[in-house]
Amino acid sequence: MDSENREALVMVEAGDYETALIALRALARVTQVMPPRLALVVADPGSRTEASALPGTAWYEDDLPPDVYSGLSPQERLFVDAWRARRIPKERPGDQLPWDAPGHLPPDQPPAE
Repeated sequence: MDSENREALVMVEAGDYETALIALRALARVTQVMPPRLALVVADPGSRTEASALPGTAWYEDDLPPDVYSGLSPQERLFVDAWRARRIPKERPGDQLPWDAPGHLPPDQPPAE
């Protein structure tokens, strides 16, 4: 995800969840929802500023503070944990190397006919 369109976790802290989602969808792309309080959104910088100011919502682009995380239900924690895990850069030894690079095994041969 490029730095222009960043993903954020939005928590509806007050008010109606569905009403908040309608307002969010008018300003950003909602990619995932976890009723009754959480949603993941992607927005450009201009929309992000306006969306993050929606009444009754909290906007987290980096991580949740520990006190907020501890107040989540087990299902909400699982949702947040998955969001956090997806943001960790992958470590793939040999990624982008040719298939026969030194120290790596070539792919299996096709089965003999």
